[in-house]
Amino acid sequence: MSLIEYLEDTNWRAALRRSFEGAINLLQTDRHGRCSSAVDDVRSWLANGGVSRVKLQLDREMKRCRFSENHQIEILDFLEQLVQENQRPLMQLMADRIIPWNQADFLVTMGVSESDFDTMLQQILTGVNPLETWMLTNGYSQEVVDKIYEVIDSWLVRKGLRSPTTQKKEPS
Repeated sequence: MSLIEYLEDTNWRAALRRSFEGAINLLQTDRHGRCSSAVDDVRSWLANGGVSRVKLQLDREMKRCRFSENHQIEILDFLEQLVQENQRPLMQLMADRIIPWNQADFLVTMGVSESDFDTMLQQILTGVNPLETWMLTNGYSQEVVDKIYEVIDSWLVRKGLRSPTTQKKEPS
């Protein structure tokens, strides 16, 4: 059964949790492994657009199946809860570029507002590292922090907000 069919059931929370966490597990271990169609739905959405793609596809399918507005809100709220509960593996998948990185997904996953992110970004551009401090105090390893900075730097270069840098030479 596809994910949307499970979401019509009274036990939809368990199905959404199982599918979301199953997709994350597969993306971490065996990106092309066999799984149920519900897990495959979430896995493909995450791999092709991240959390925002999952929300978009669920929204489209819920409208197509004429879910009540309250049920749609409940599902999207529960999805947001699952994103927060699975923050670390999602961040690692973004850092490893298995899930495409974009600012909206990063903010949702980190639980940071856009204005807070803009403030952090300005601090980063001036040499202060509030994101690094936050991540380290929340248990992220320096390796994950470094990967996140690589992704952010790449995004800044693509958006024209920063010039590509060359390798710094060590002082003689």
